[in-house]
Amino acid sequence: MVRTLSIIVWLLLIILPVGSGVLFLLFTSFAPETGVNLAALTELLADYDSIASSLILAVAAPFIACYLALWMAPALLKHTRLQQLLSPLLSIPHVAFAVGLMLLMSPSGWLIRLIESISGIFPAPPAGWPLPEKSLVTVMVVLVLKELPFLLLMVSAQLKQLPVNSWMTQAQSYGYSERQAWWRIVTPELLRRLTLPMAAVIIYSLSVVDIPLLVGSNTPGVLAQRVYEWSFQFSASSQVKAITGAWVLMAMALVLLLMNARHYALYRRFVLGKKVTQPVKLNTDKASHYTWLFLGVLSLGGIVVLALQSLATHWFYPDLWPADLNLERWQTEWAYLAEPTVNSLWLALLSALLGTLAAMVLLQRQRQKAADSFYWPVLVALFIPQVPLVLGWQRLVGGQLSSGWQAWWVLWSHAVYTLPYAYLVLHGAYTRFNEQWLTRAQSLGYSYRAAWWRIMLPMLKQPIAVAFAVAFSVSIAQYLPTQWLGQGLTPTLTTEAVSVASGGDWRIGSLYALLQMLLPLVVFIAVGLIGTKSYAEHS
Repeated sequence: MVRTLSIIVWLLLIILPVGSGVLFLLFTSFAPETGVNLAALTELLADYDSIASSLILAVAAPFIACYLALWMAPALLKHTRLQQLLSPLLSIPHVAFAVGLMLLMSPSGWLIRLIESISGIFPAPPAGWPLPEKSLVTVMVVLVLKELPFLLLMVSAQLKQLPVNSWMTQAQSYGYSERQAWWRIVTPELLRRLTLPMAAVIIYSLSVVDIPLLVGSNTPGVLAQRVYEWSFQFSASSQVKAITGAWVLMAMALVLLLMNARHYALYRRFVLGKKVTQPVKLNTDKASHYTWLFLGVLSLGGIVVLALQSLATHWFYPDLWPADLNLERWQTEWAYLAEPTVNSLWLALLSALLGTLAAMVLLQRQRQKAADSFYWPVLVALFIPQVPLVLGWQRLVGGQLSSGWQAWWVLWSHAVYTLPYAYLVLHGAYTRFNEQWLTRAQSLGYSYRAAWWRIMLPMLKQPIAVAFAVAFSVSIAQYLPTQWLGQGLTPTLTTEAVSVASGGDWRIGSLYALLQMLLPLVVFIAVGLIGTKSYAEHS
């Protein structure tokens, strides 16, 4: 049965979406009217600003987030409760985080208001400080801070599988400092194991559209954003540009994936090849702890400022607090909020359930084959930029999108992305499960299936719940599949938040962003309660 289910999962959520999307895009590229041509490619390459911006974003943001995560990770060994902070950080979708960050750190944000109230040095908002409202730098900051918790979760999962404490002790016995032991002994192995998660982060940074639309520069936009905009223009030249841009994104993705595959080797060559020197006497542990604190405060501050903005009647600069708080805006806007909220909720619940169950089926099949390494084809949808892939889906099922099937296609597209994330989160716990528990249950007369239901499933309750919560958050954050396959008829909190906030209306945008943030946060809190209950039961 597991074999049959795994075949179904492979066909419906891996082979069909990836194969059909890429193949249809390929066929479209040779069509007489919309096909790729040399003139369109030359024009696109001549306008190199968009390509350069995309490359800078896709290289800088992931690698900054990666090394920040590695720098902060030793604290996970000393303070295991820090892992509980990852849940609320992971639960915040990118769009909600971006809106909250701008309300905190834009030139007229709460931070500048606080400085003005204390010092009086900013009677008018400073230009472009501390974060400009529309710039590549702002997009990069948002992506770094949002990918950091995900990479920390991946590092945390790997630390549980490695004898890190033993390695550190042995390295220090040979004269290495604690930090030198971390960077020279532990980090190379972590980088090797982070190759696949980093690939997903790199491709997301290359193809992200909603964040550049929200806080990115429009002159020029990043390439993924421009391809998205061209696809909505009905002229033949715009369609040719969209298809050409999609293939340029695919080529850029291939180059970046090859770079990422060499990351581990380059680290060993340039870092481990250097002579060991006396470390600079800086209290990096303390700085790392402050960074953890900063992330927690930033997340909490984002929720608070979104709530205040959504309840404020008037909040003019440089007032530190709103003039008055009431529910008038909620009451006025609820008629418009209800449909996106309901759509977001049912799409996230069903797609997270499908993705988590599909990941369990694939992992169970791996156990039957005694394969415990990451199986990269499961993650292949994360290694292809979303813009060309979803554009291929839109062209493929375009006829059915106008016949009432939009919501079901959107659900399917969300499940395509919830599966790999659920697989990533669940992989470590599932493959490390001690087979002896099942063997002992079978020796007591249980069948393998009964032992799985009564022994293995309850013991994996916590990691399965975490995988579901991450998948739920991934679904809530989906923008391109919802916008393109939903044809505007399946609005969600994410699509509406981007639409409203990118137009400059942060007050109404804060309503959508707050709800978008609260839905996955509630799920993660529930997961935390499950974990607490499980811990109490085993104590």
